[in-house]
Amino acid sequence: MKHTRKDLSESKIEYKVELNEEEVKKHHDAATKKLARDVKVAGFRAGHVPLEVATKHIDPVKLADEAVNNAVNTALIELIQAEKLRLLDRPDISVTKFVPAQVLEFTAVIEIVPQIKLADPAKLKAKKEKVEIGDKEINDVLERLQKNDKEKAEAKREAKDGDEAIIDFTGLKDGVEFDGGKATDYPLTLGSKSFIPGFEDAIIGHKAGDEFDIPLTFPKDYGAKDLAGKDVIFKIVLKKVNEVKLPELDDKFAAKISPEFKKLDDLKKDIKSELTARAEQETQKKFEDDLLDELAEKSKVTVPEILINDQLEASERNFTANLMYQGVSLDQYLEMNKFKTKEEWIEKELKPASEKMVRRSMVLAQLVDEWKISASTEEIEAKQAELLAQYNDPKIKSQFANDEAKSRIEQKLISDKTLQKLAELNSK
Repeated sequence: MKHTRKDLSESKIEYKVELNEEEVKKHHDAATKKLARDVKVAGFRAGHVPLEVATKHIDPVKLADEAVNNAVNTALIELIQAEKLRLLDRPDISVTKFVPAQVLEFTAVIEIVPQIKLADPAKLKAKKEKVEIGDKEINDVLERLQKNDKEKAEAKREAKDGDEAIIDFTGLKDGVEFDGGKATDYPLTLGSKSFIPGFEDAIIGHKAGDEFDIPLTFPKDYGAKDLAGKDVIFKIVLKKVNEVKLPELDDKFAAKISPEFKKLDDLKKDIKSELTARAEQETQKKFEDDLLDELAEKSKVTVPEILINDQLEASERNFTANLMYQGVSLDQYLEMNKFKTKEEWIEKELKPASEKMVRRSMVLAQLVDEWKISASTEEIEAKQAELLAQYNDPKIKSQFANDEAKSRIEQKLISDKTLQKLAELNSK
């Protein structure tokens, strides 16, 4: 096989390929044998027709197609391996000359991952943030633990901040009930800011048995377009007021959390240790991300349009799904963020983010290649076992037990190792 190369761009190459007569005849003979197995001739059992007889009954067009396809595919594989190409899409093939069993010439336009000129990965400026856990963070956790162990007692008095109010409410806009504006026996912690501004404050001062109206205006940026900025009235029935009592923060409370804590200080130390470990992980992850962003920005990377478009489609699909999960439509999101059209949103927000993601992926892949990062079978199986141990549901377990899952695990391990090495090179 002979081939010549012509670079059309940094990511597109045209190859002209010529197969010699011996190679073409080999594929012609192989195609003949394959098609001969399906030839039916009177007097012979199916699949046992002599080749010289079967050949006369083979459709020459089918034979030519089979021979050309086999020859082109084989030549392409050899070409890709010889040139060490990383393809982005299926090659565009054009047969320019073909004589059965004698001559085959074709052109292949191949889109490849362009060469990346990496900046020095050991001379980046991103710094790892210091982890500092103070009293506020520890006290926030203690407060949550208190609330988890809270006690409620009915209060025969006016509701105040911090109480739990059991209410029925009905929301009316222009005298008509609106969707999602009604509930019965709803437990509302006053001061939790669970409702729109003004709602909880208006309940404070009322007693169980009171029925009253709360006139309010929804925020202009409220998620539901038909309610944003609208005046409404909530009809309230206050059915019960519960005083919420939190346990004392003392050694007894600590021991109730776990017998291993003899004193409150032991619990605080454990909380600080847990928060520190979690913060260290988050800080390390941010450090690695910042380094990769900086390396991608400083490196010479030509991002192929096909990769941007693929990422753009995936990003739009995922973003829209996340909005739906939050109960927000894309039109509502565009309006809240002052985008006039979907196309403007894609051009100004989604496309730059997608291009950045592709640049990062390309640079990371280049690092993997240059550093020859890999994951062993033992590492992959150990991680797979760790993931499987986290779930009891057979359906969820099956998602981590197949070959596709193993491949995802392998890629994640390789990415993590590469980012860890990048961080080590820049930890000074």
